[in-house]
Amino acid sequence: MSFVLNVGEKRDTEYGGGTYGYGKAVLYRLSKVGTILVYTRTEEPGVGLESRLIGIAMRSSFDGREQPTDAPRPFTGRHWWGDVQQNHVEPLRGGEADNIARSLGLTPFADDESGTTLIVLDPDLDEFDSVDAAARHLADTLAWQLWPIMLPERGADRLVAEVRAGGTTFSVPDPADTYPLEMFVAAYRKQRDGNGVVLECKSPRQHLGRFAVQEEYVLPMAKDSAPLAAVYAGVPGDPHHVCLMRSPELVVRYHEQTEPSSASRAYAGVFRADDALDETYAAAEPPTHDQWVPDQLAGRDKTFVRVTFTRIKEELAHYRTSPVATVRNQSSAALGAASSLLGTIVAAAFARPDAVQSGKAAGTQEPSGAGTGRSTGGRAATSPGRPSPVPRDRVRVSEMSEPTVDEHEGRAVLIQRFAVTGPGPVTLQARAAVGLGTRSREDEAPVGAARPEVLGWLTSDGPHDGDTCQVTSPSEVELVVVPVADTITDITVIGTRSEEMAS
Repeated sequence: MSFVLNVGEKRDTEYGGGTYGYGKAVLYRLSKVGTILVYTRTEEPGVGLESRLIGIAMRSSFDGREQPTDAPRPFTGRHWWGDVQQNHVEPLRGGEADNIARSLGLTPFADDESGTTLIVLDPDLDEFDSVDAAARHLADTLAWQLWPIMLPERGADRLVAEVRAGGTTFSVPDPADTYPLEMFVAAYRKQRDGNGVVLECKSPRQHLGRFAVQEEYVLPMAKDSAPLAAVYAGVPGDPHHVCLMRSPELVVRYHEQTEPSSASRAYAGVFRADDALDETYAAAEPPTHDQWVPDQLAGRDKTFVRVTFTRIKEELAHYRTSPVATVRNQSSAALGAASSLLGTIVAAAFARPDAVQSGKAAGTQEPSGAGTGRSTGGRAATSPGRPSPVPRDRVRVSEMSEPTVDEHEGRAVLIQRFAVTGPGPVTLQARAAVGLGTRSREDEAPVGAARPEVLGWLTSDGPHDGDTCQVTSPSEVELVVVPVADTITDITVIGTRSEEMAS
């Protein structure tokens, strides 16, 4: 009855929904005639499961007097269709409700089934080319707005959504297998499982919530290729956003953050507010429930919400600059590869900068006097203290920027750019293996296991196939590698004077 009769009442259910009635109003606005039908099966005390059916219209208020001289007769613009009583309209109940629903083409409930069916009469679909296009958009929208409660680990509390139009069923995308929603799902699971960080306000001291981020290298999305539901959600391309949510675990907003320094780099974060502050964050939401506005609050509550955005910004500060790693005659980069939505697109995952440690790749023999450096995902890791000067007669190979993702003959590849300096000519040799962590690599892959493949080099003289090439010095080169999906790929490049190789 609350859903049908009441609009804009105070939330009185723990972790309940909105308070302004905007959600219900959307249903009426979607209808060209401002009318919906509500068909429900619910538990009735002393009766058991009972079906109900009622029609509701919400239009403009009007004056119902028949003559200008009559007394005013104001009407609210709300209309009802059902079982007419003396002063109000009741819903049809029981078998009568089921029979009428069936005659209207609605699917009746099974004997032991409960639930609610909402029917929007004459929906306004003029924005779409066809009913099928509108149905696909609705399916996408369900995934983008409700994915946290669609995950299988919720068990019996999981929302299983389905869209049907014109007798055709349109599947709702699996958020855990749809780019870029899968990145938000991964971040959500990290914070849920304790692998994220707890954001805190220091004065007054208060846990604000849990935060985690999923970082990947991606093949940049083509312009205007994102589905309309993603655009409406505020993520029109590769993500650099944080999904904000409260205790009900519904999407409040995809909060846009700093764009990564590389177009091939993307990240998706999730901030889940602490249950103890659910009322605080709810009070910070405007009627549309799509933002947290600190200025709507006062005192400690205002501080908590304001500091939340500050802490999120601090966690993502390292995306503002493009890191460059410089080493002597050997350069190592750890690049993670993960499958994406399209199958042929491979992304590279990387560690947080404070998790990277210095050291050379395991199993790599270091030439005399050579230094090493390791970069995870293009982010440099340096040894403590001031680096020793590099002798001028030594070859030096330096990572110039973060790796990028591109396509080569139908395959997704990682491209890393290096600068070569020192006495030349220089022979470069690249090795790629599956990385096992920050300081280890898989030199001997299991029998039958896929291995990263070095395709070749792009130099000023043109492309060179294979893992070895000779270049002049100074020069810039690009290494092209095919990574193994869902692994970290450890790349080591060794530069040696060509005359030393010959000897």
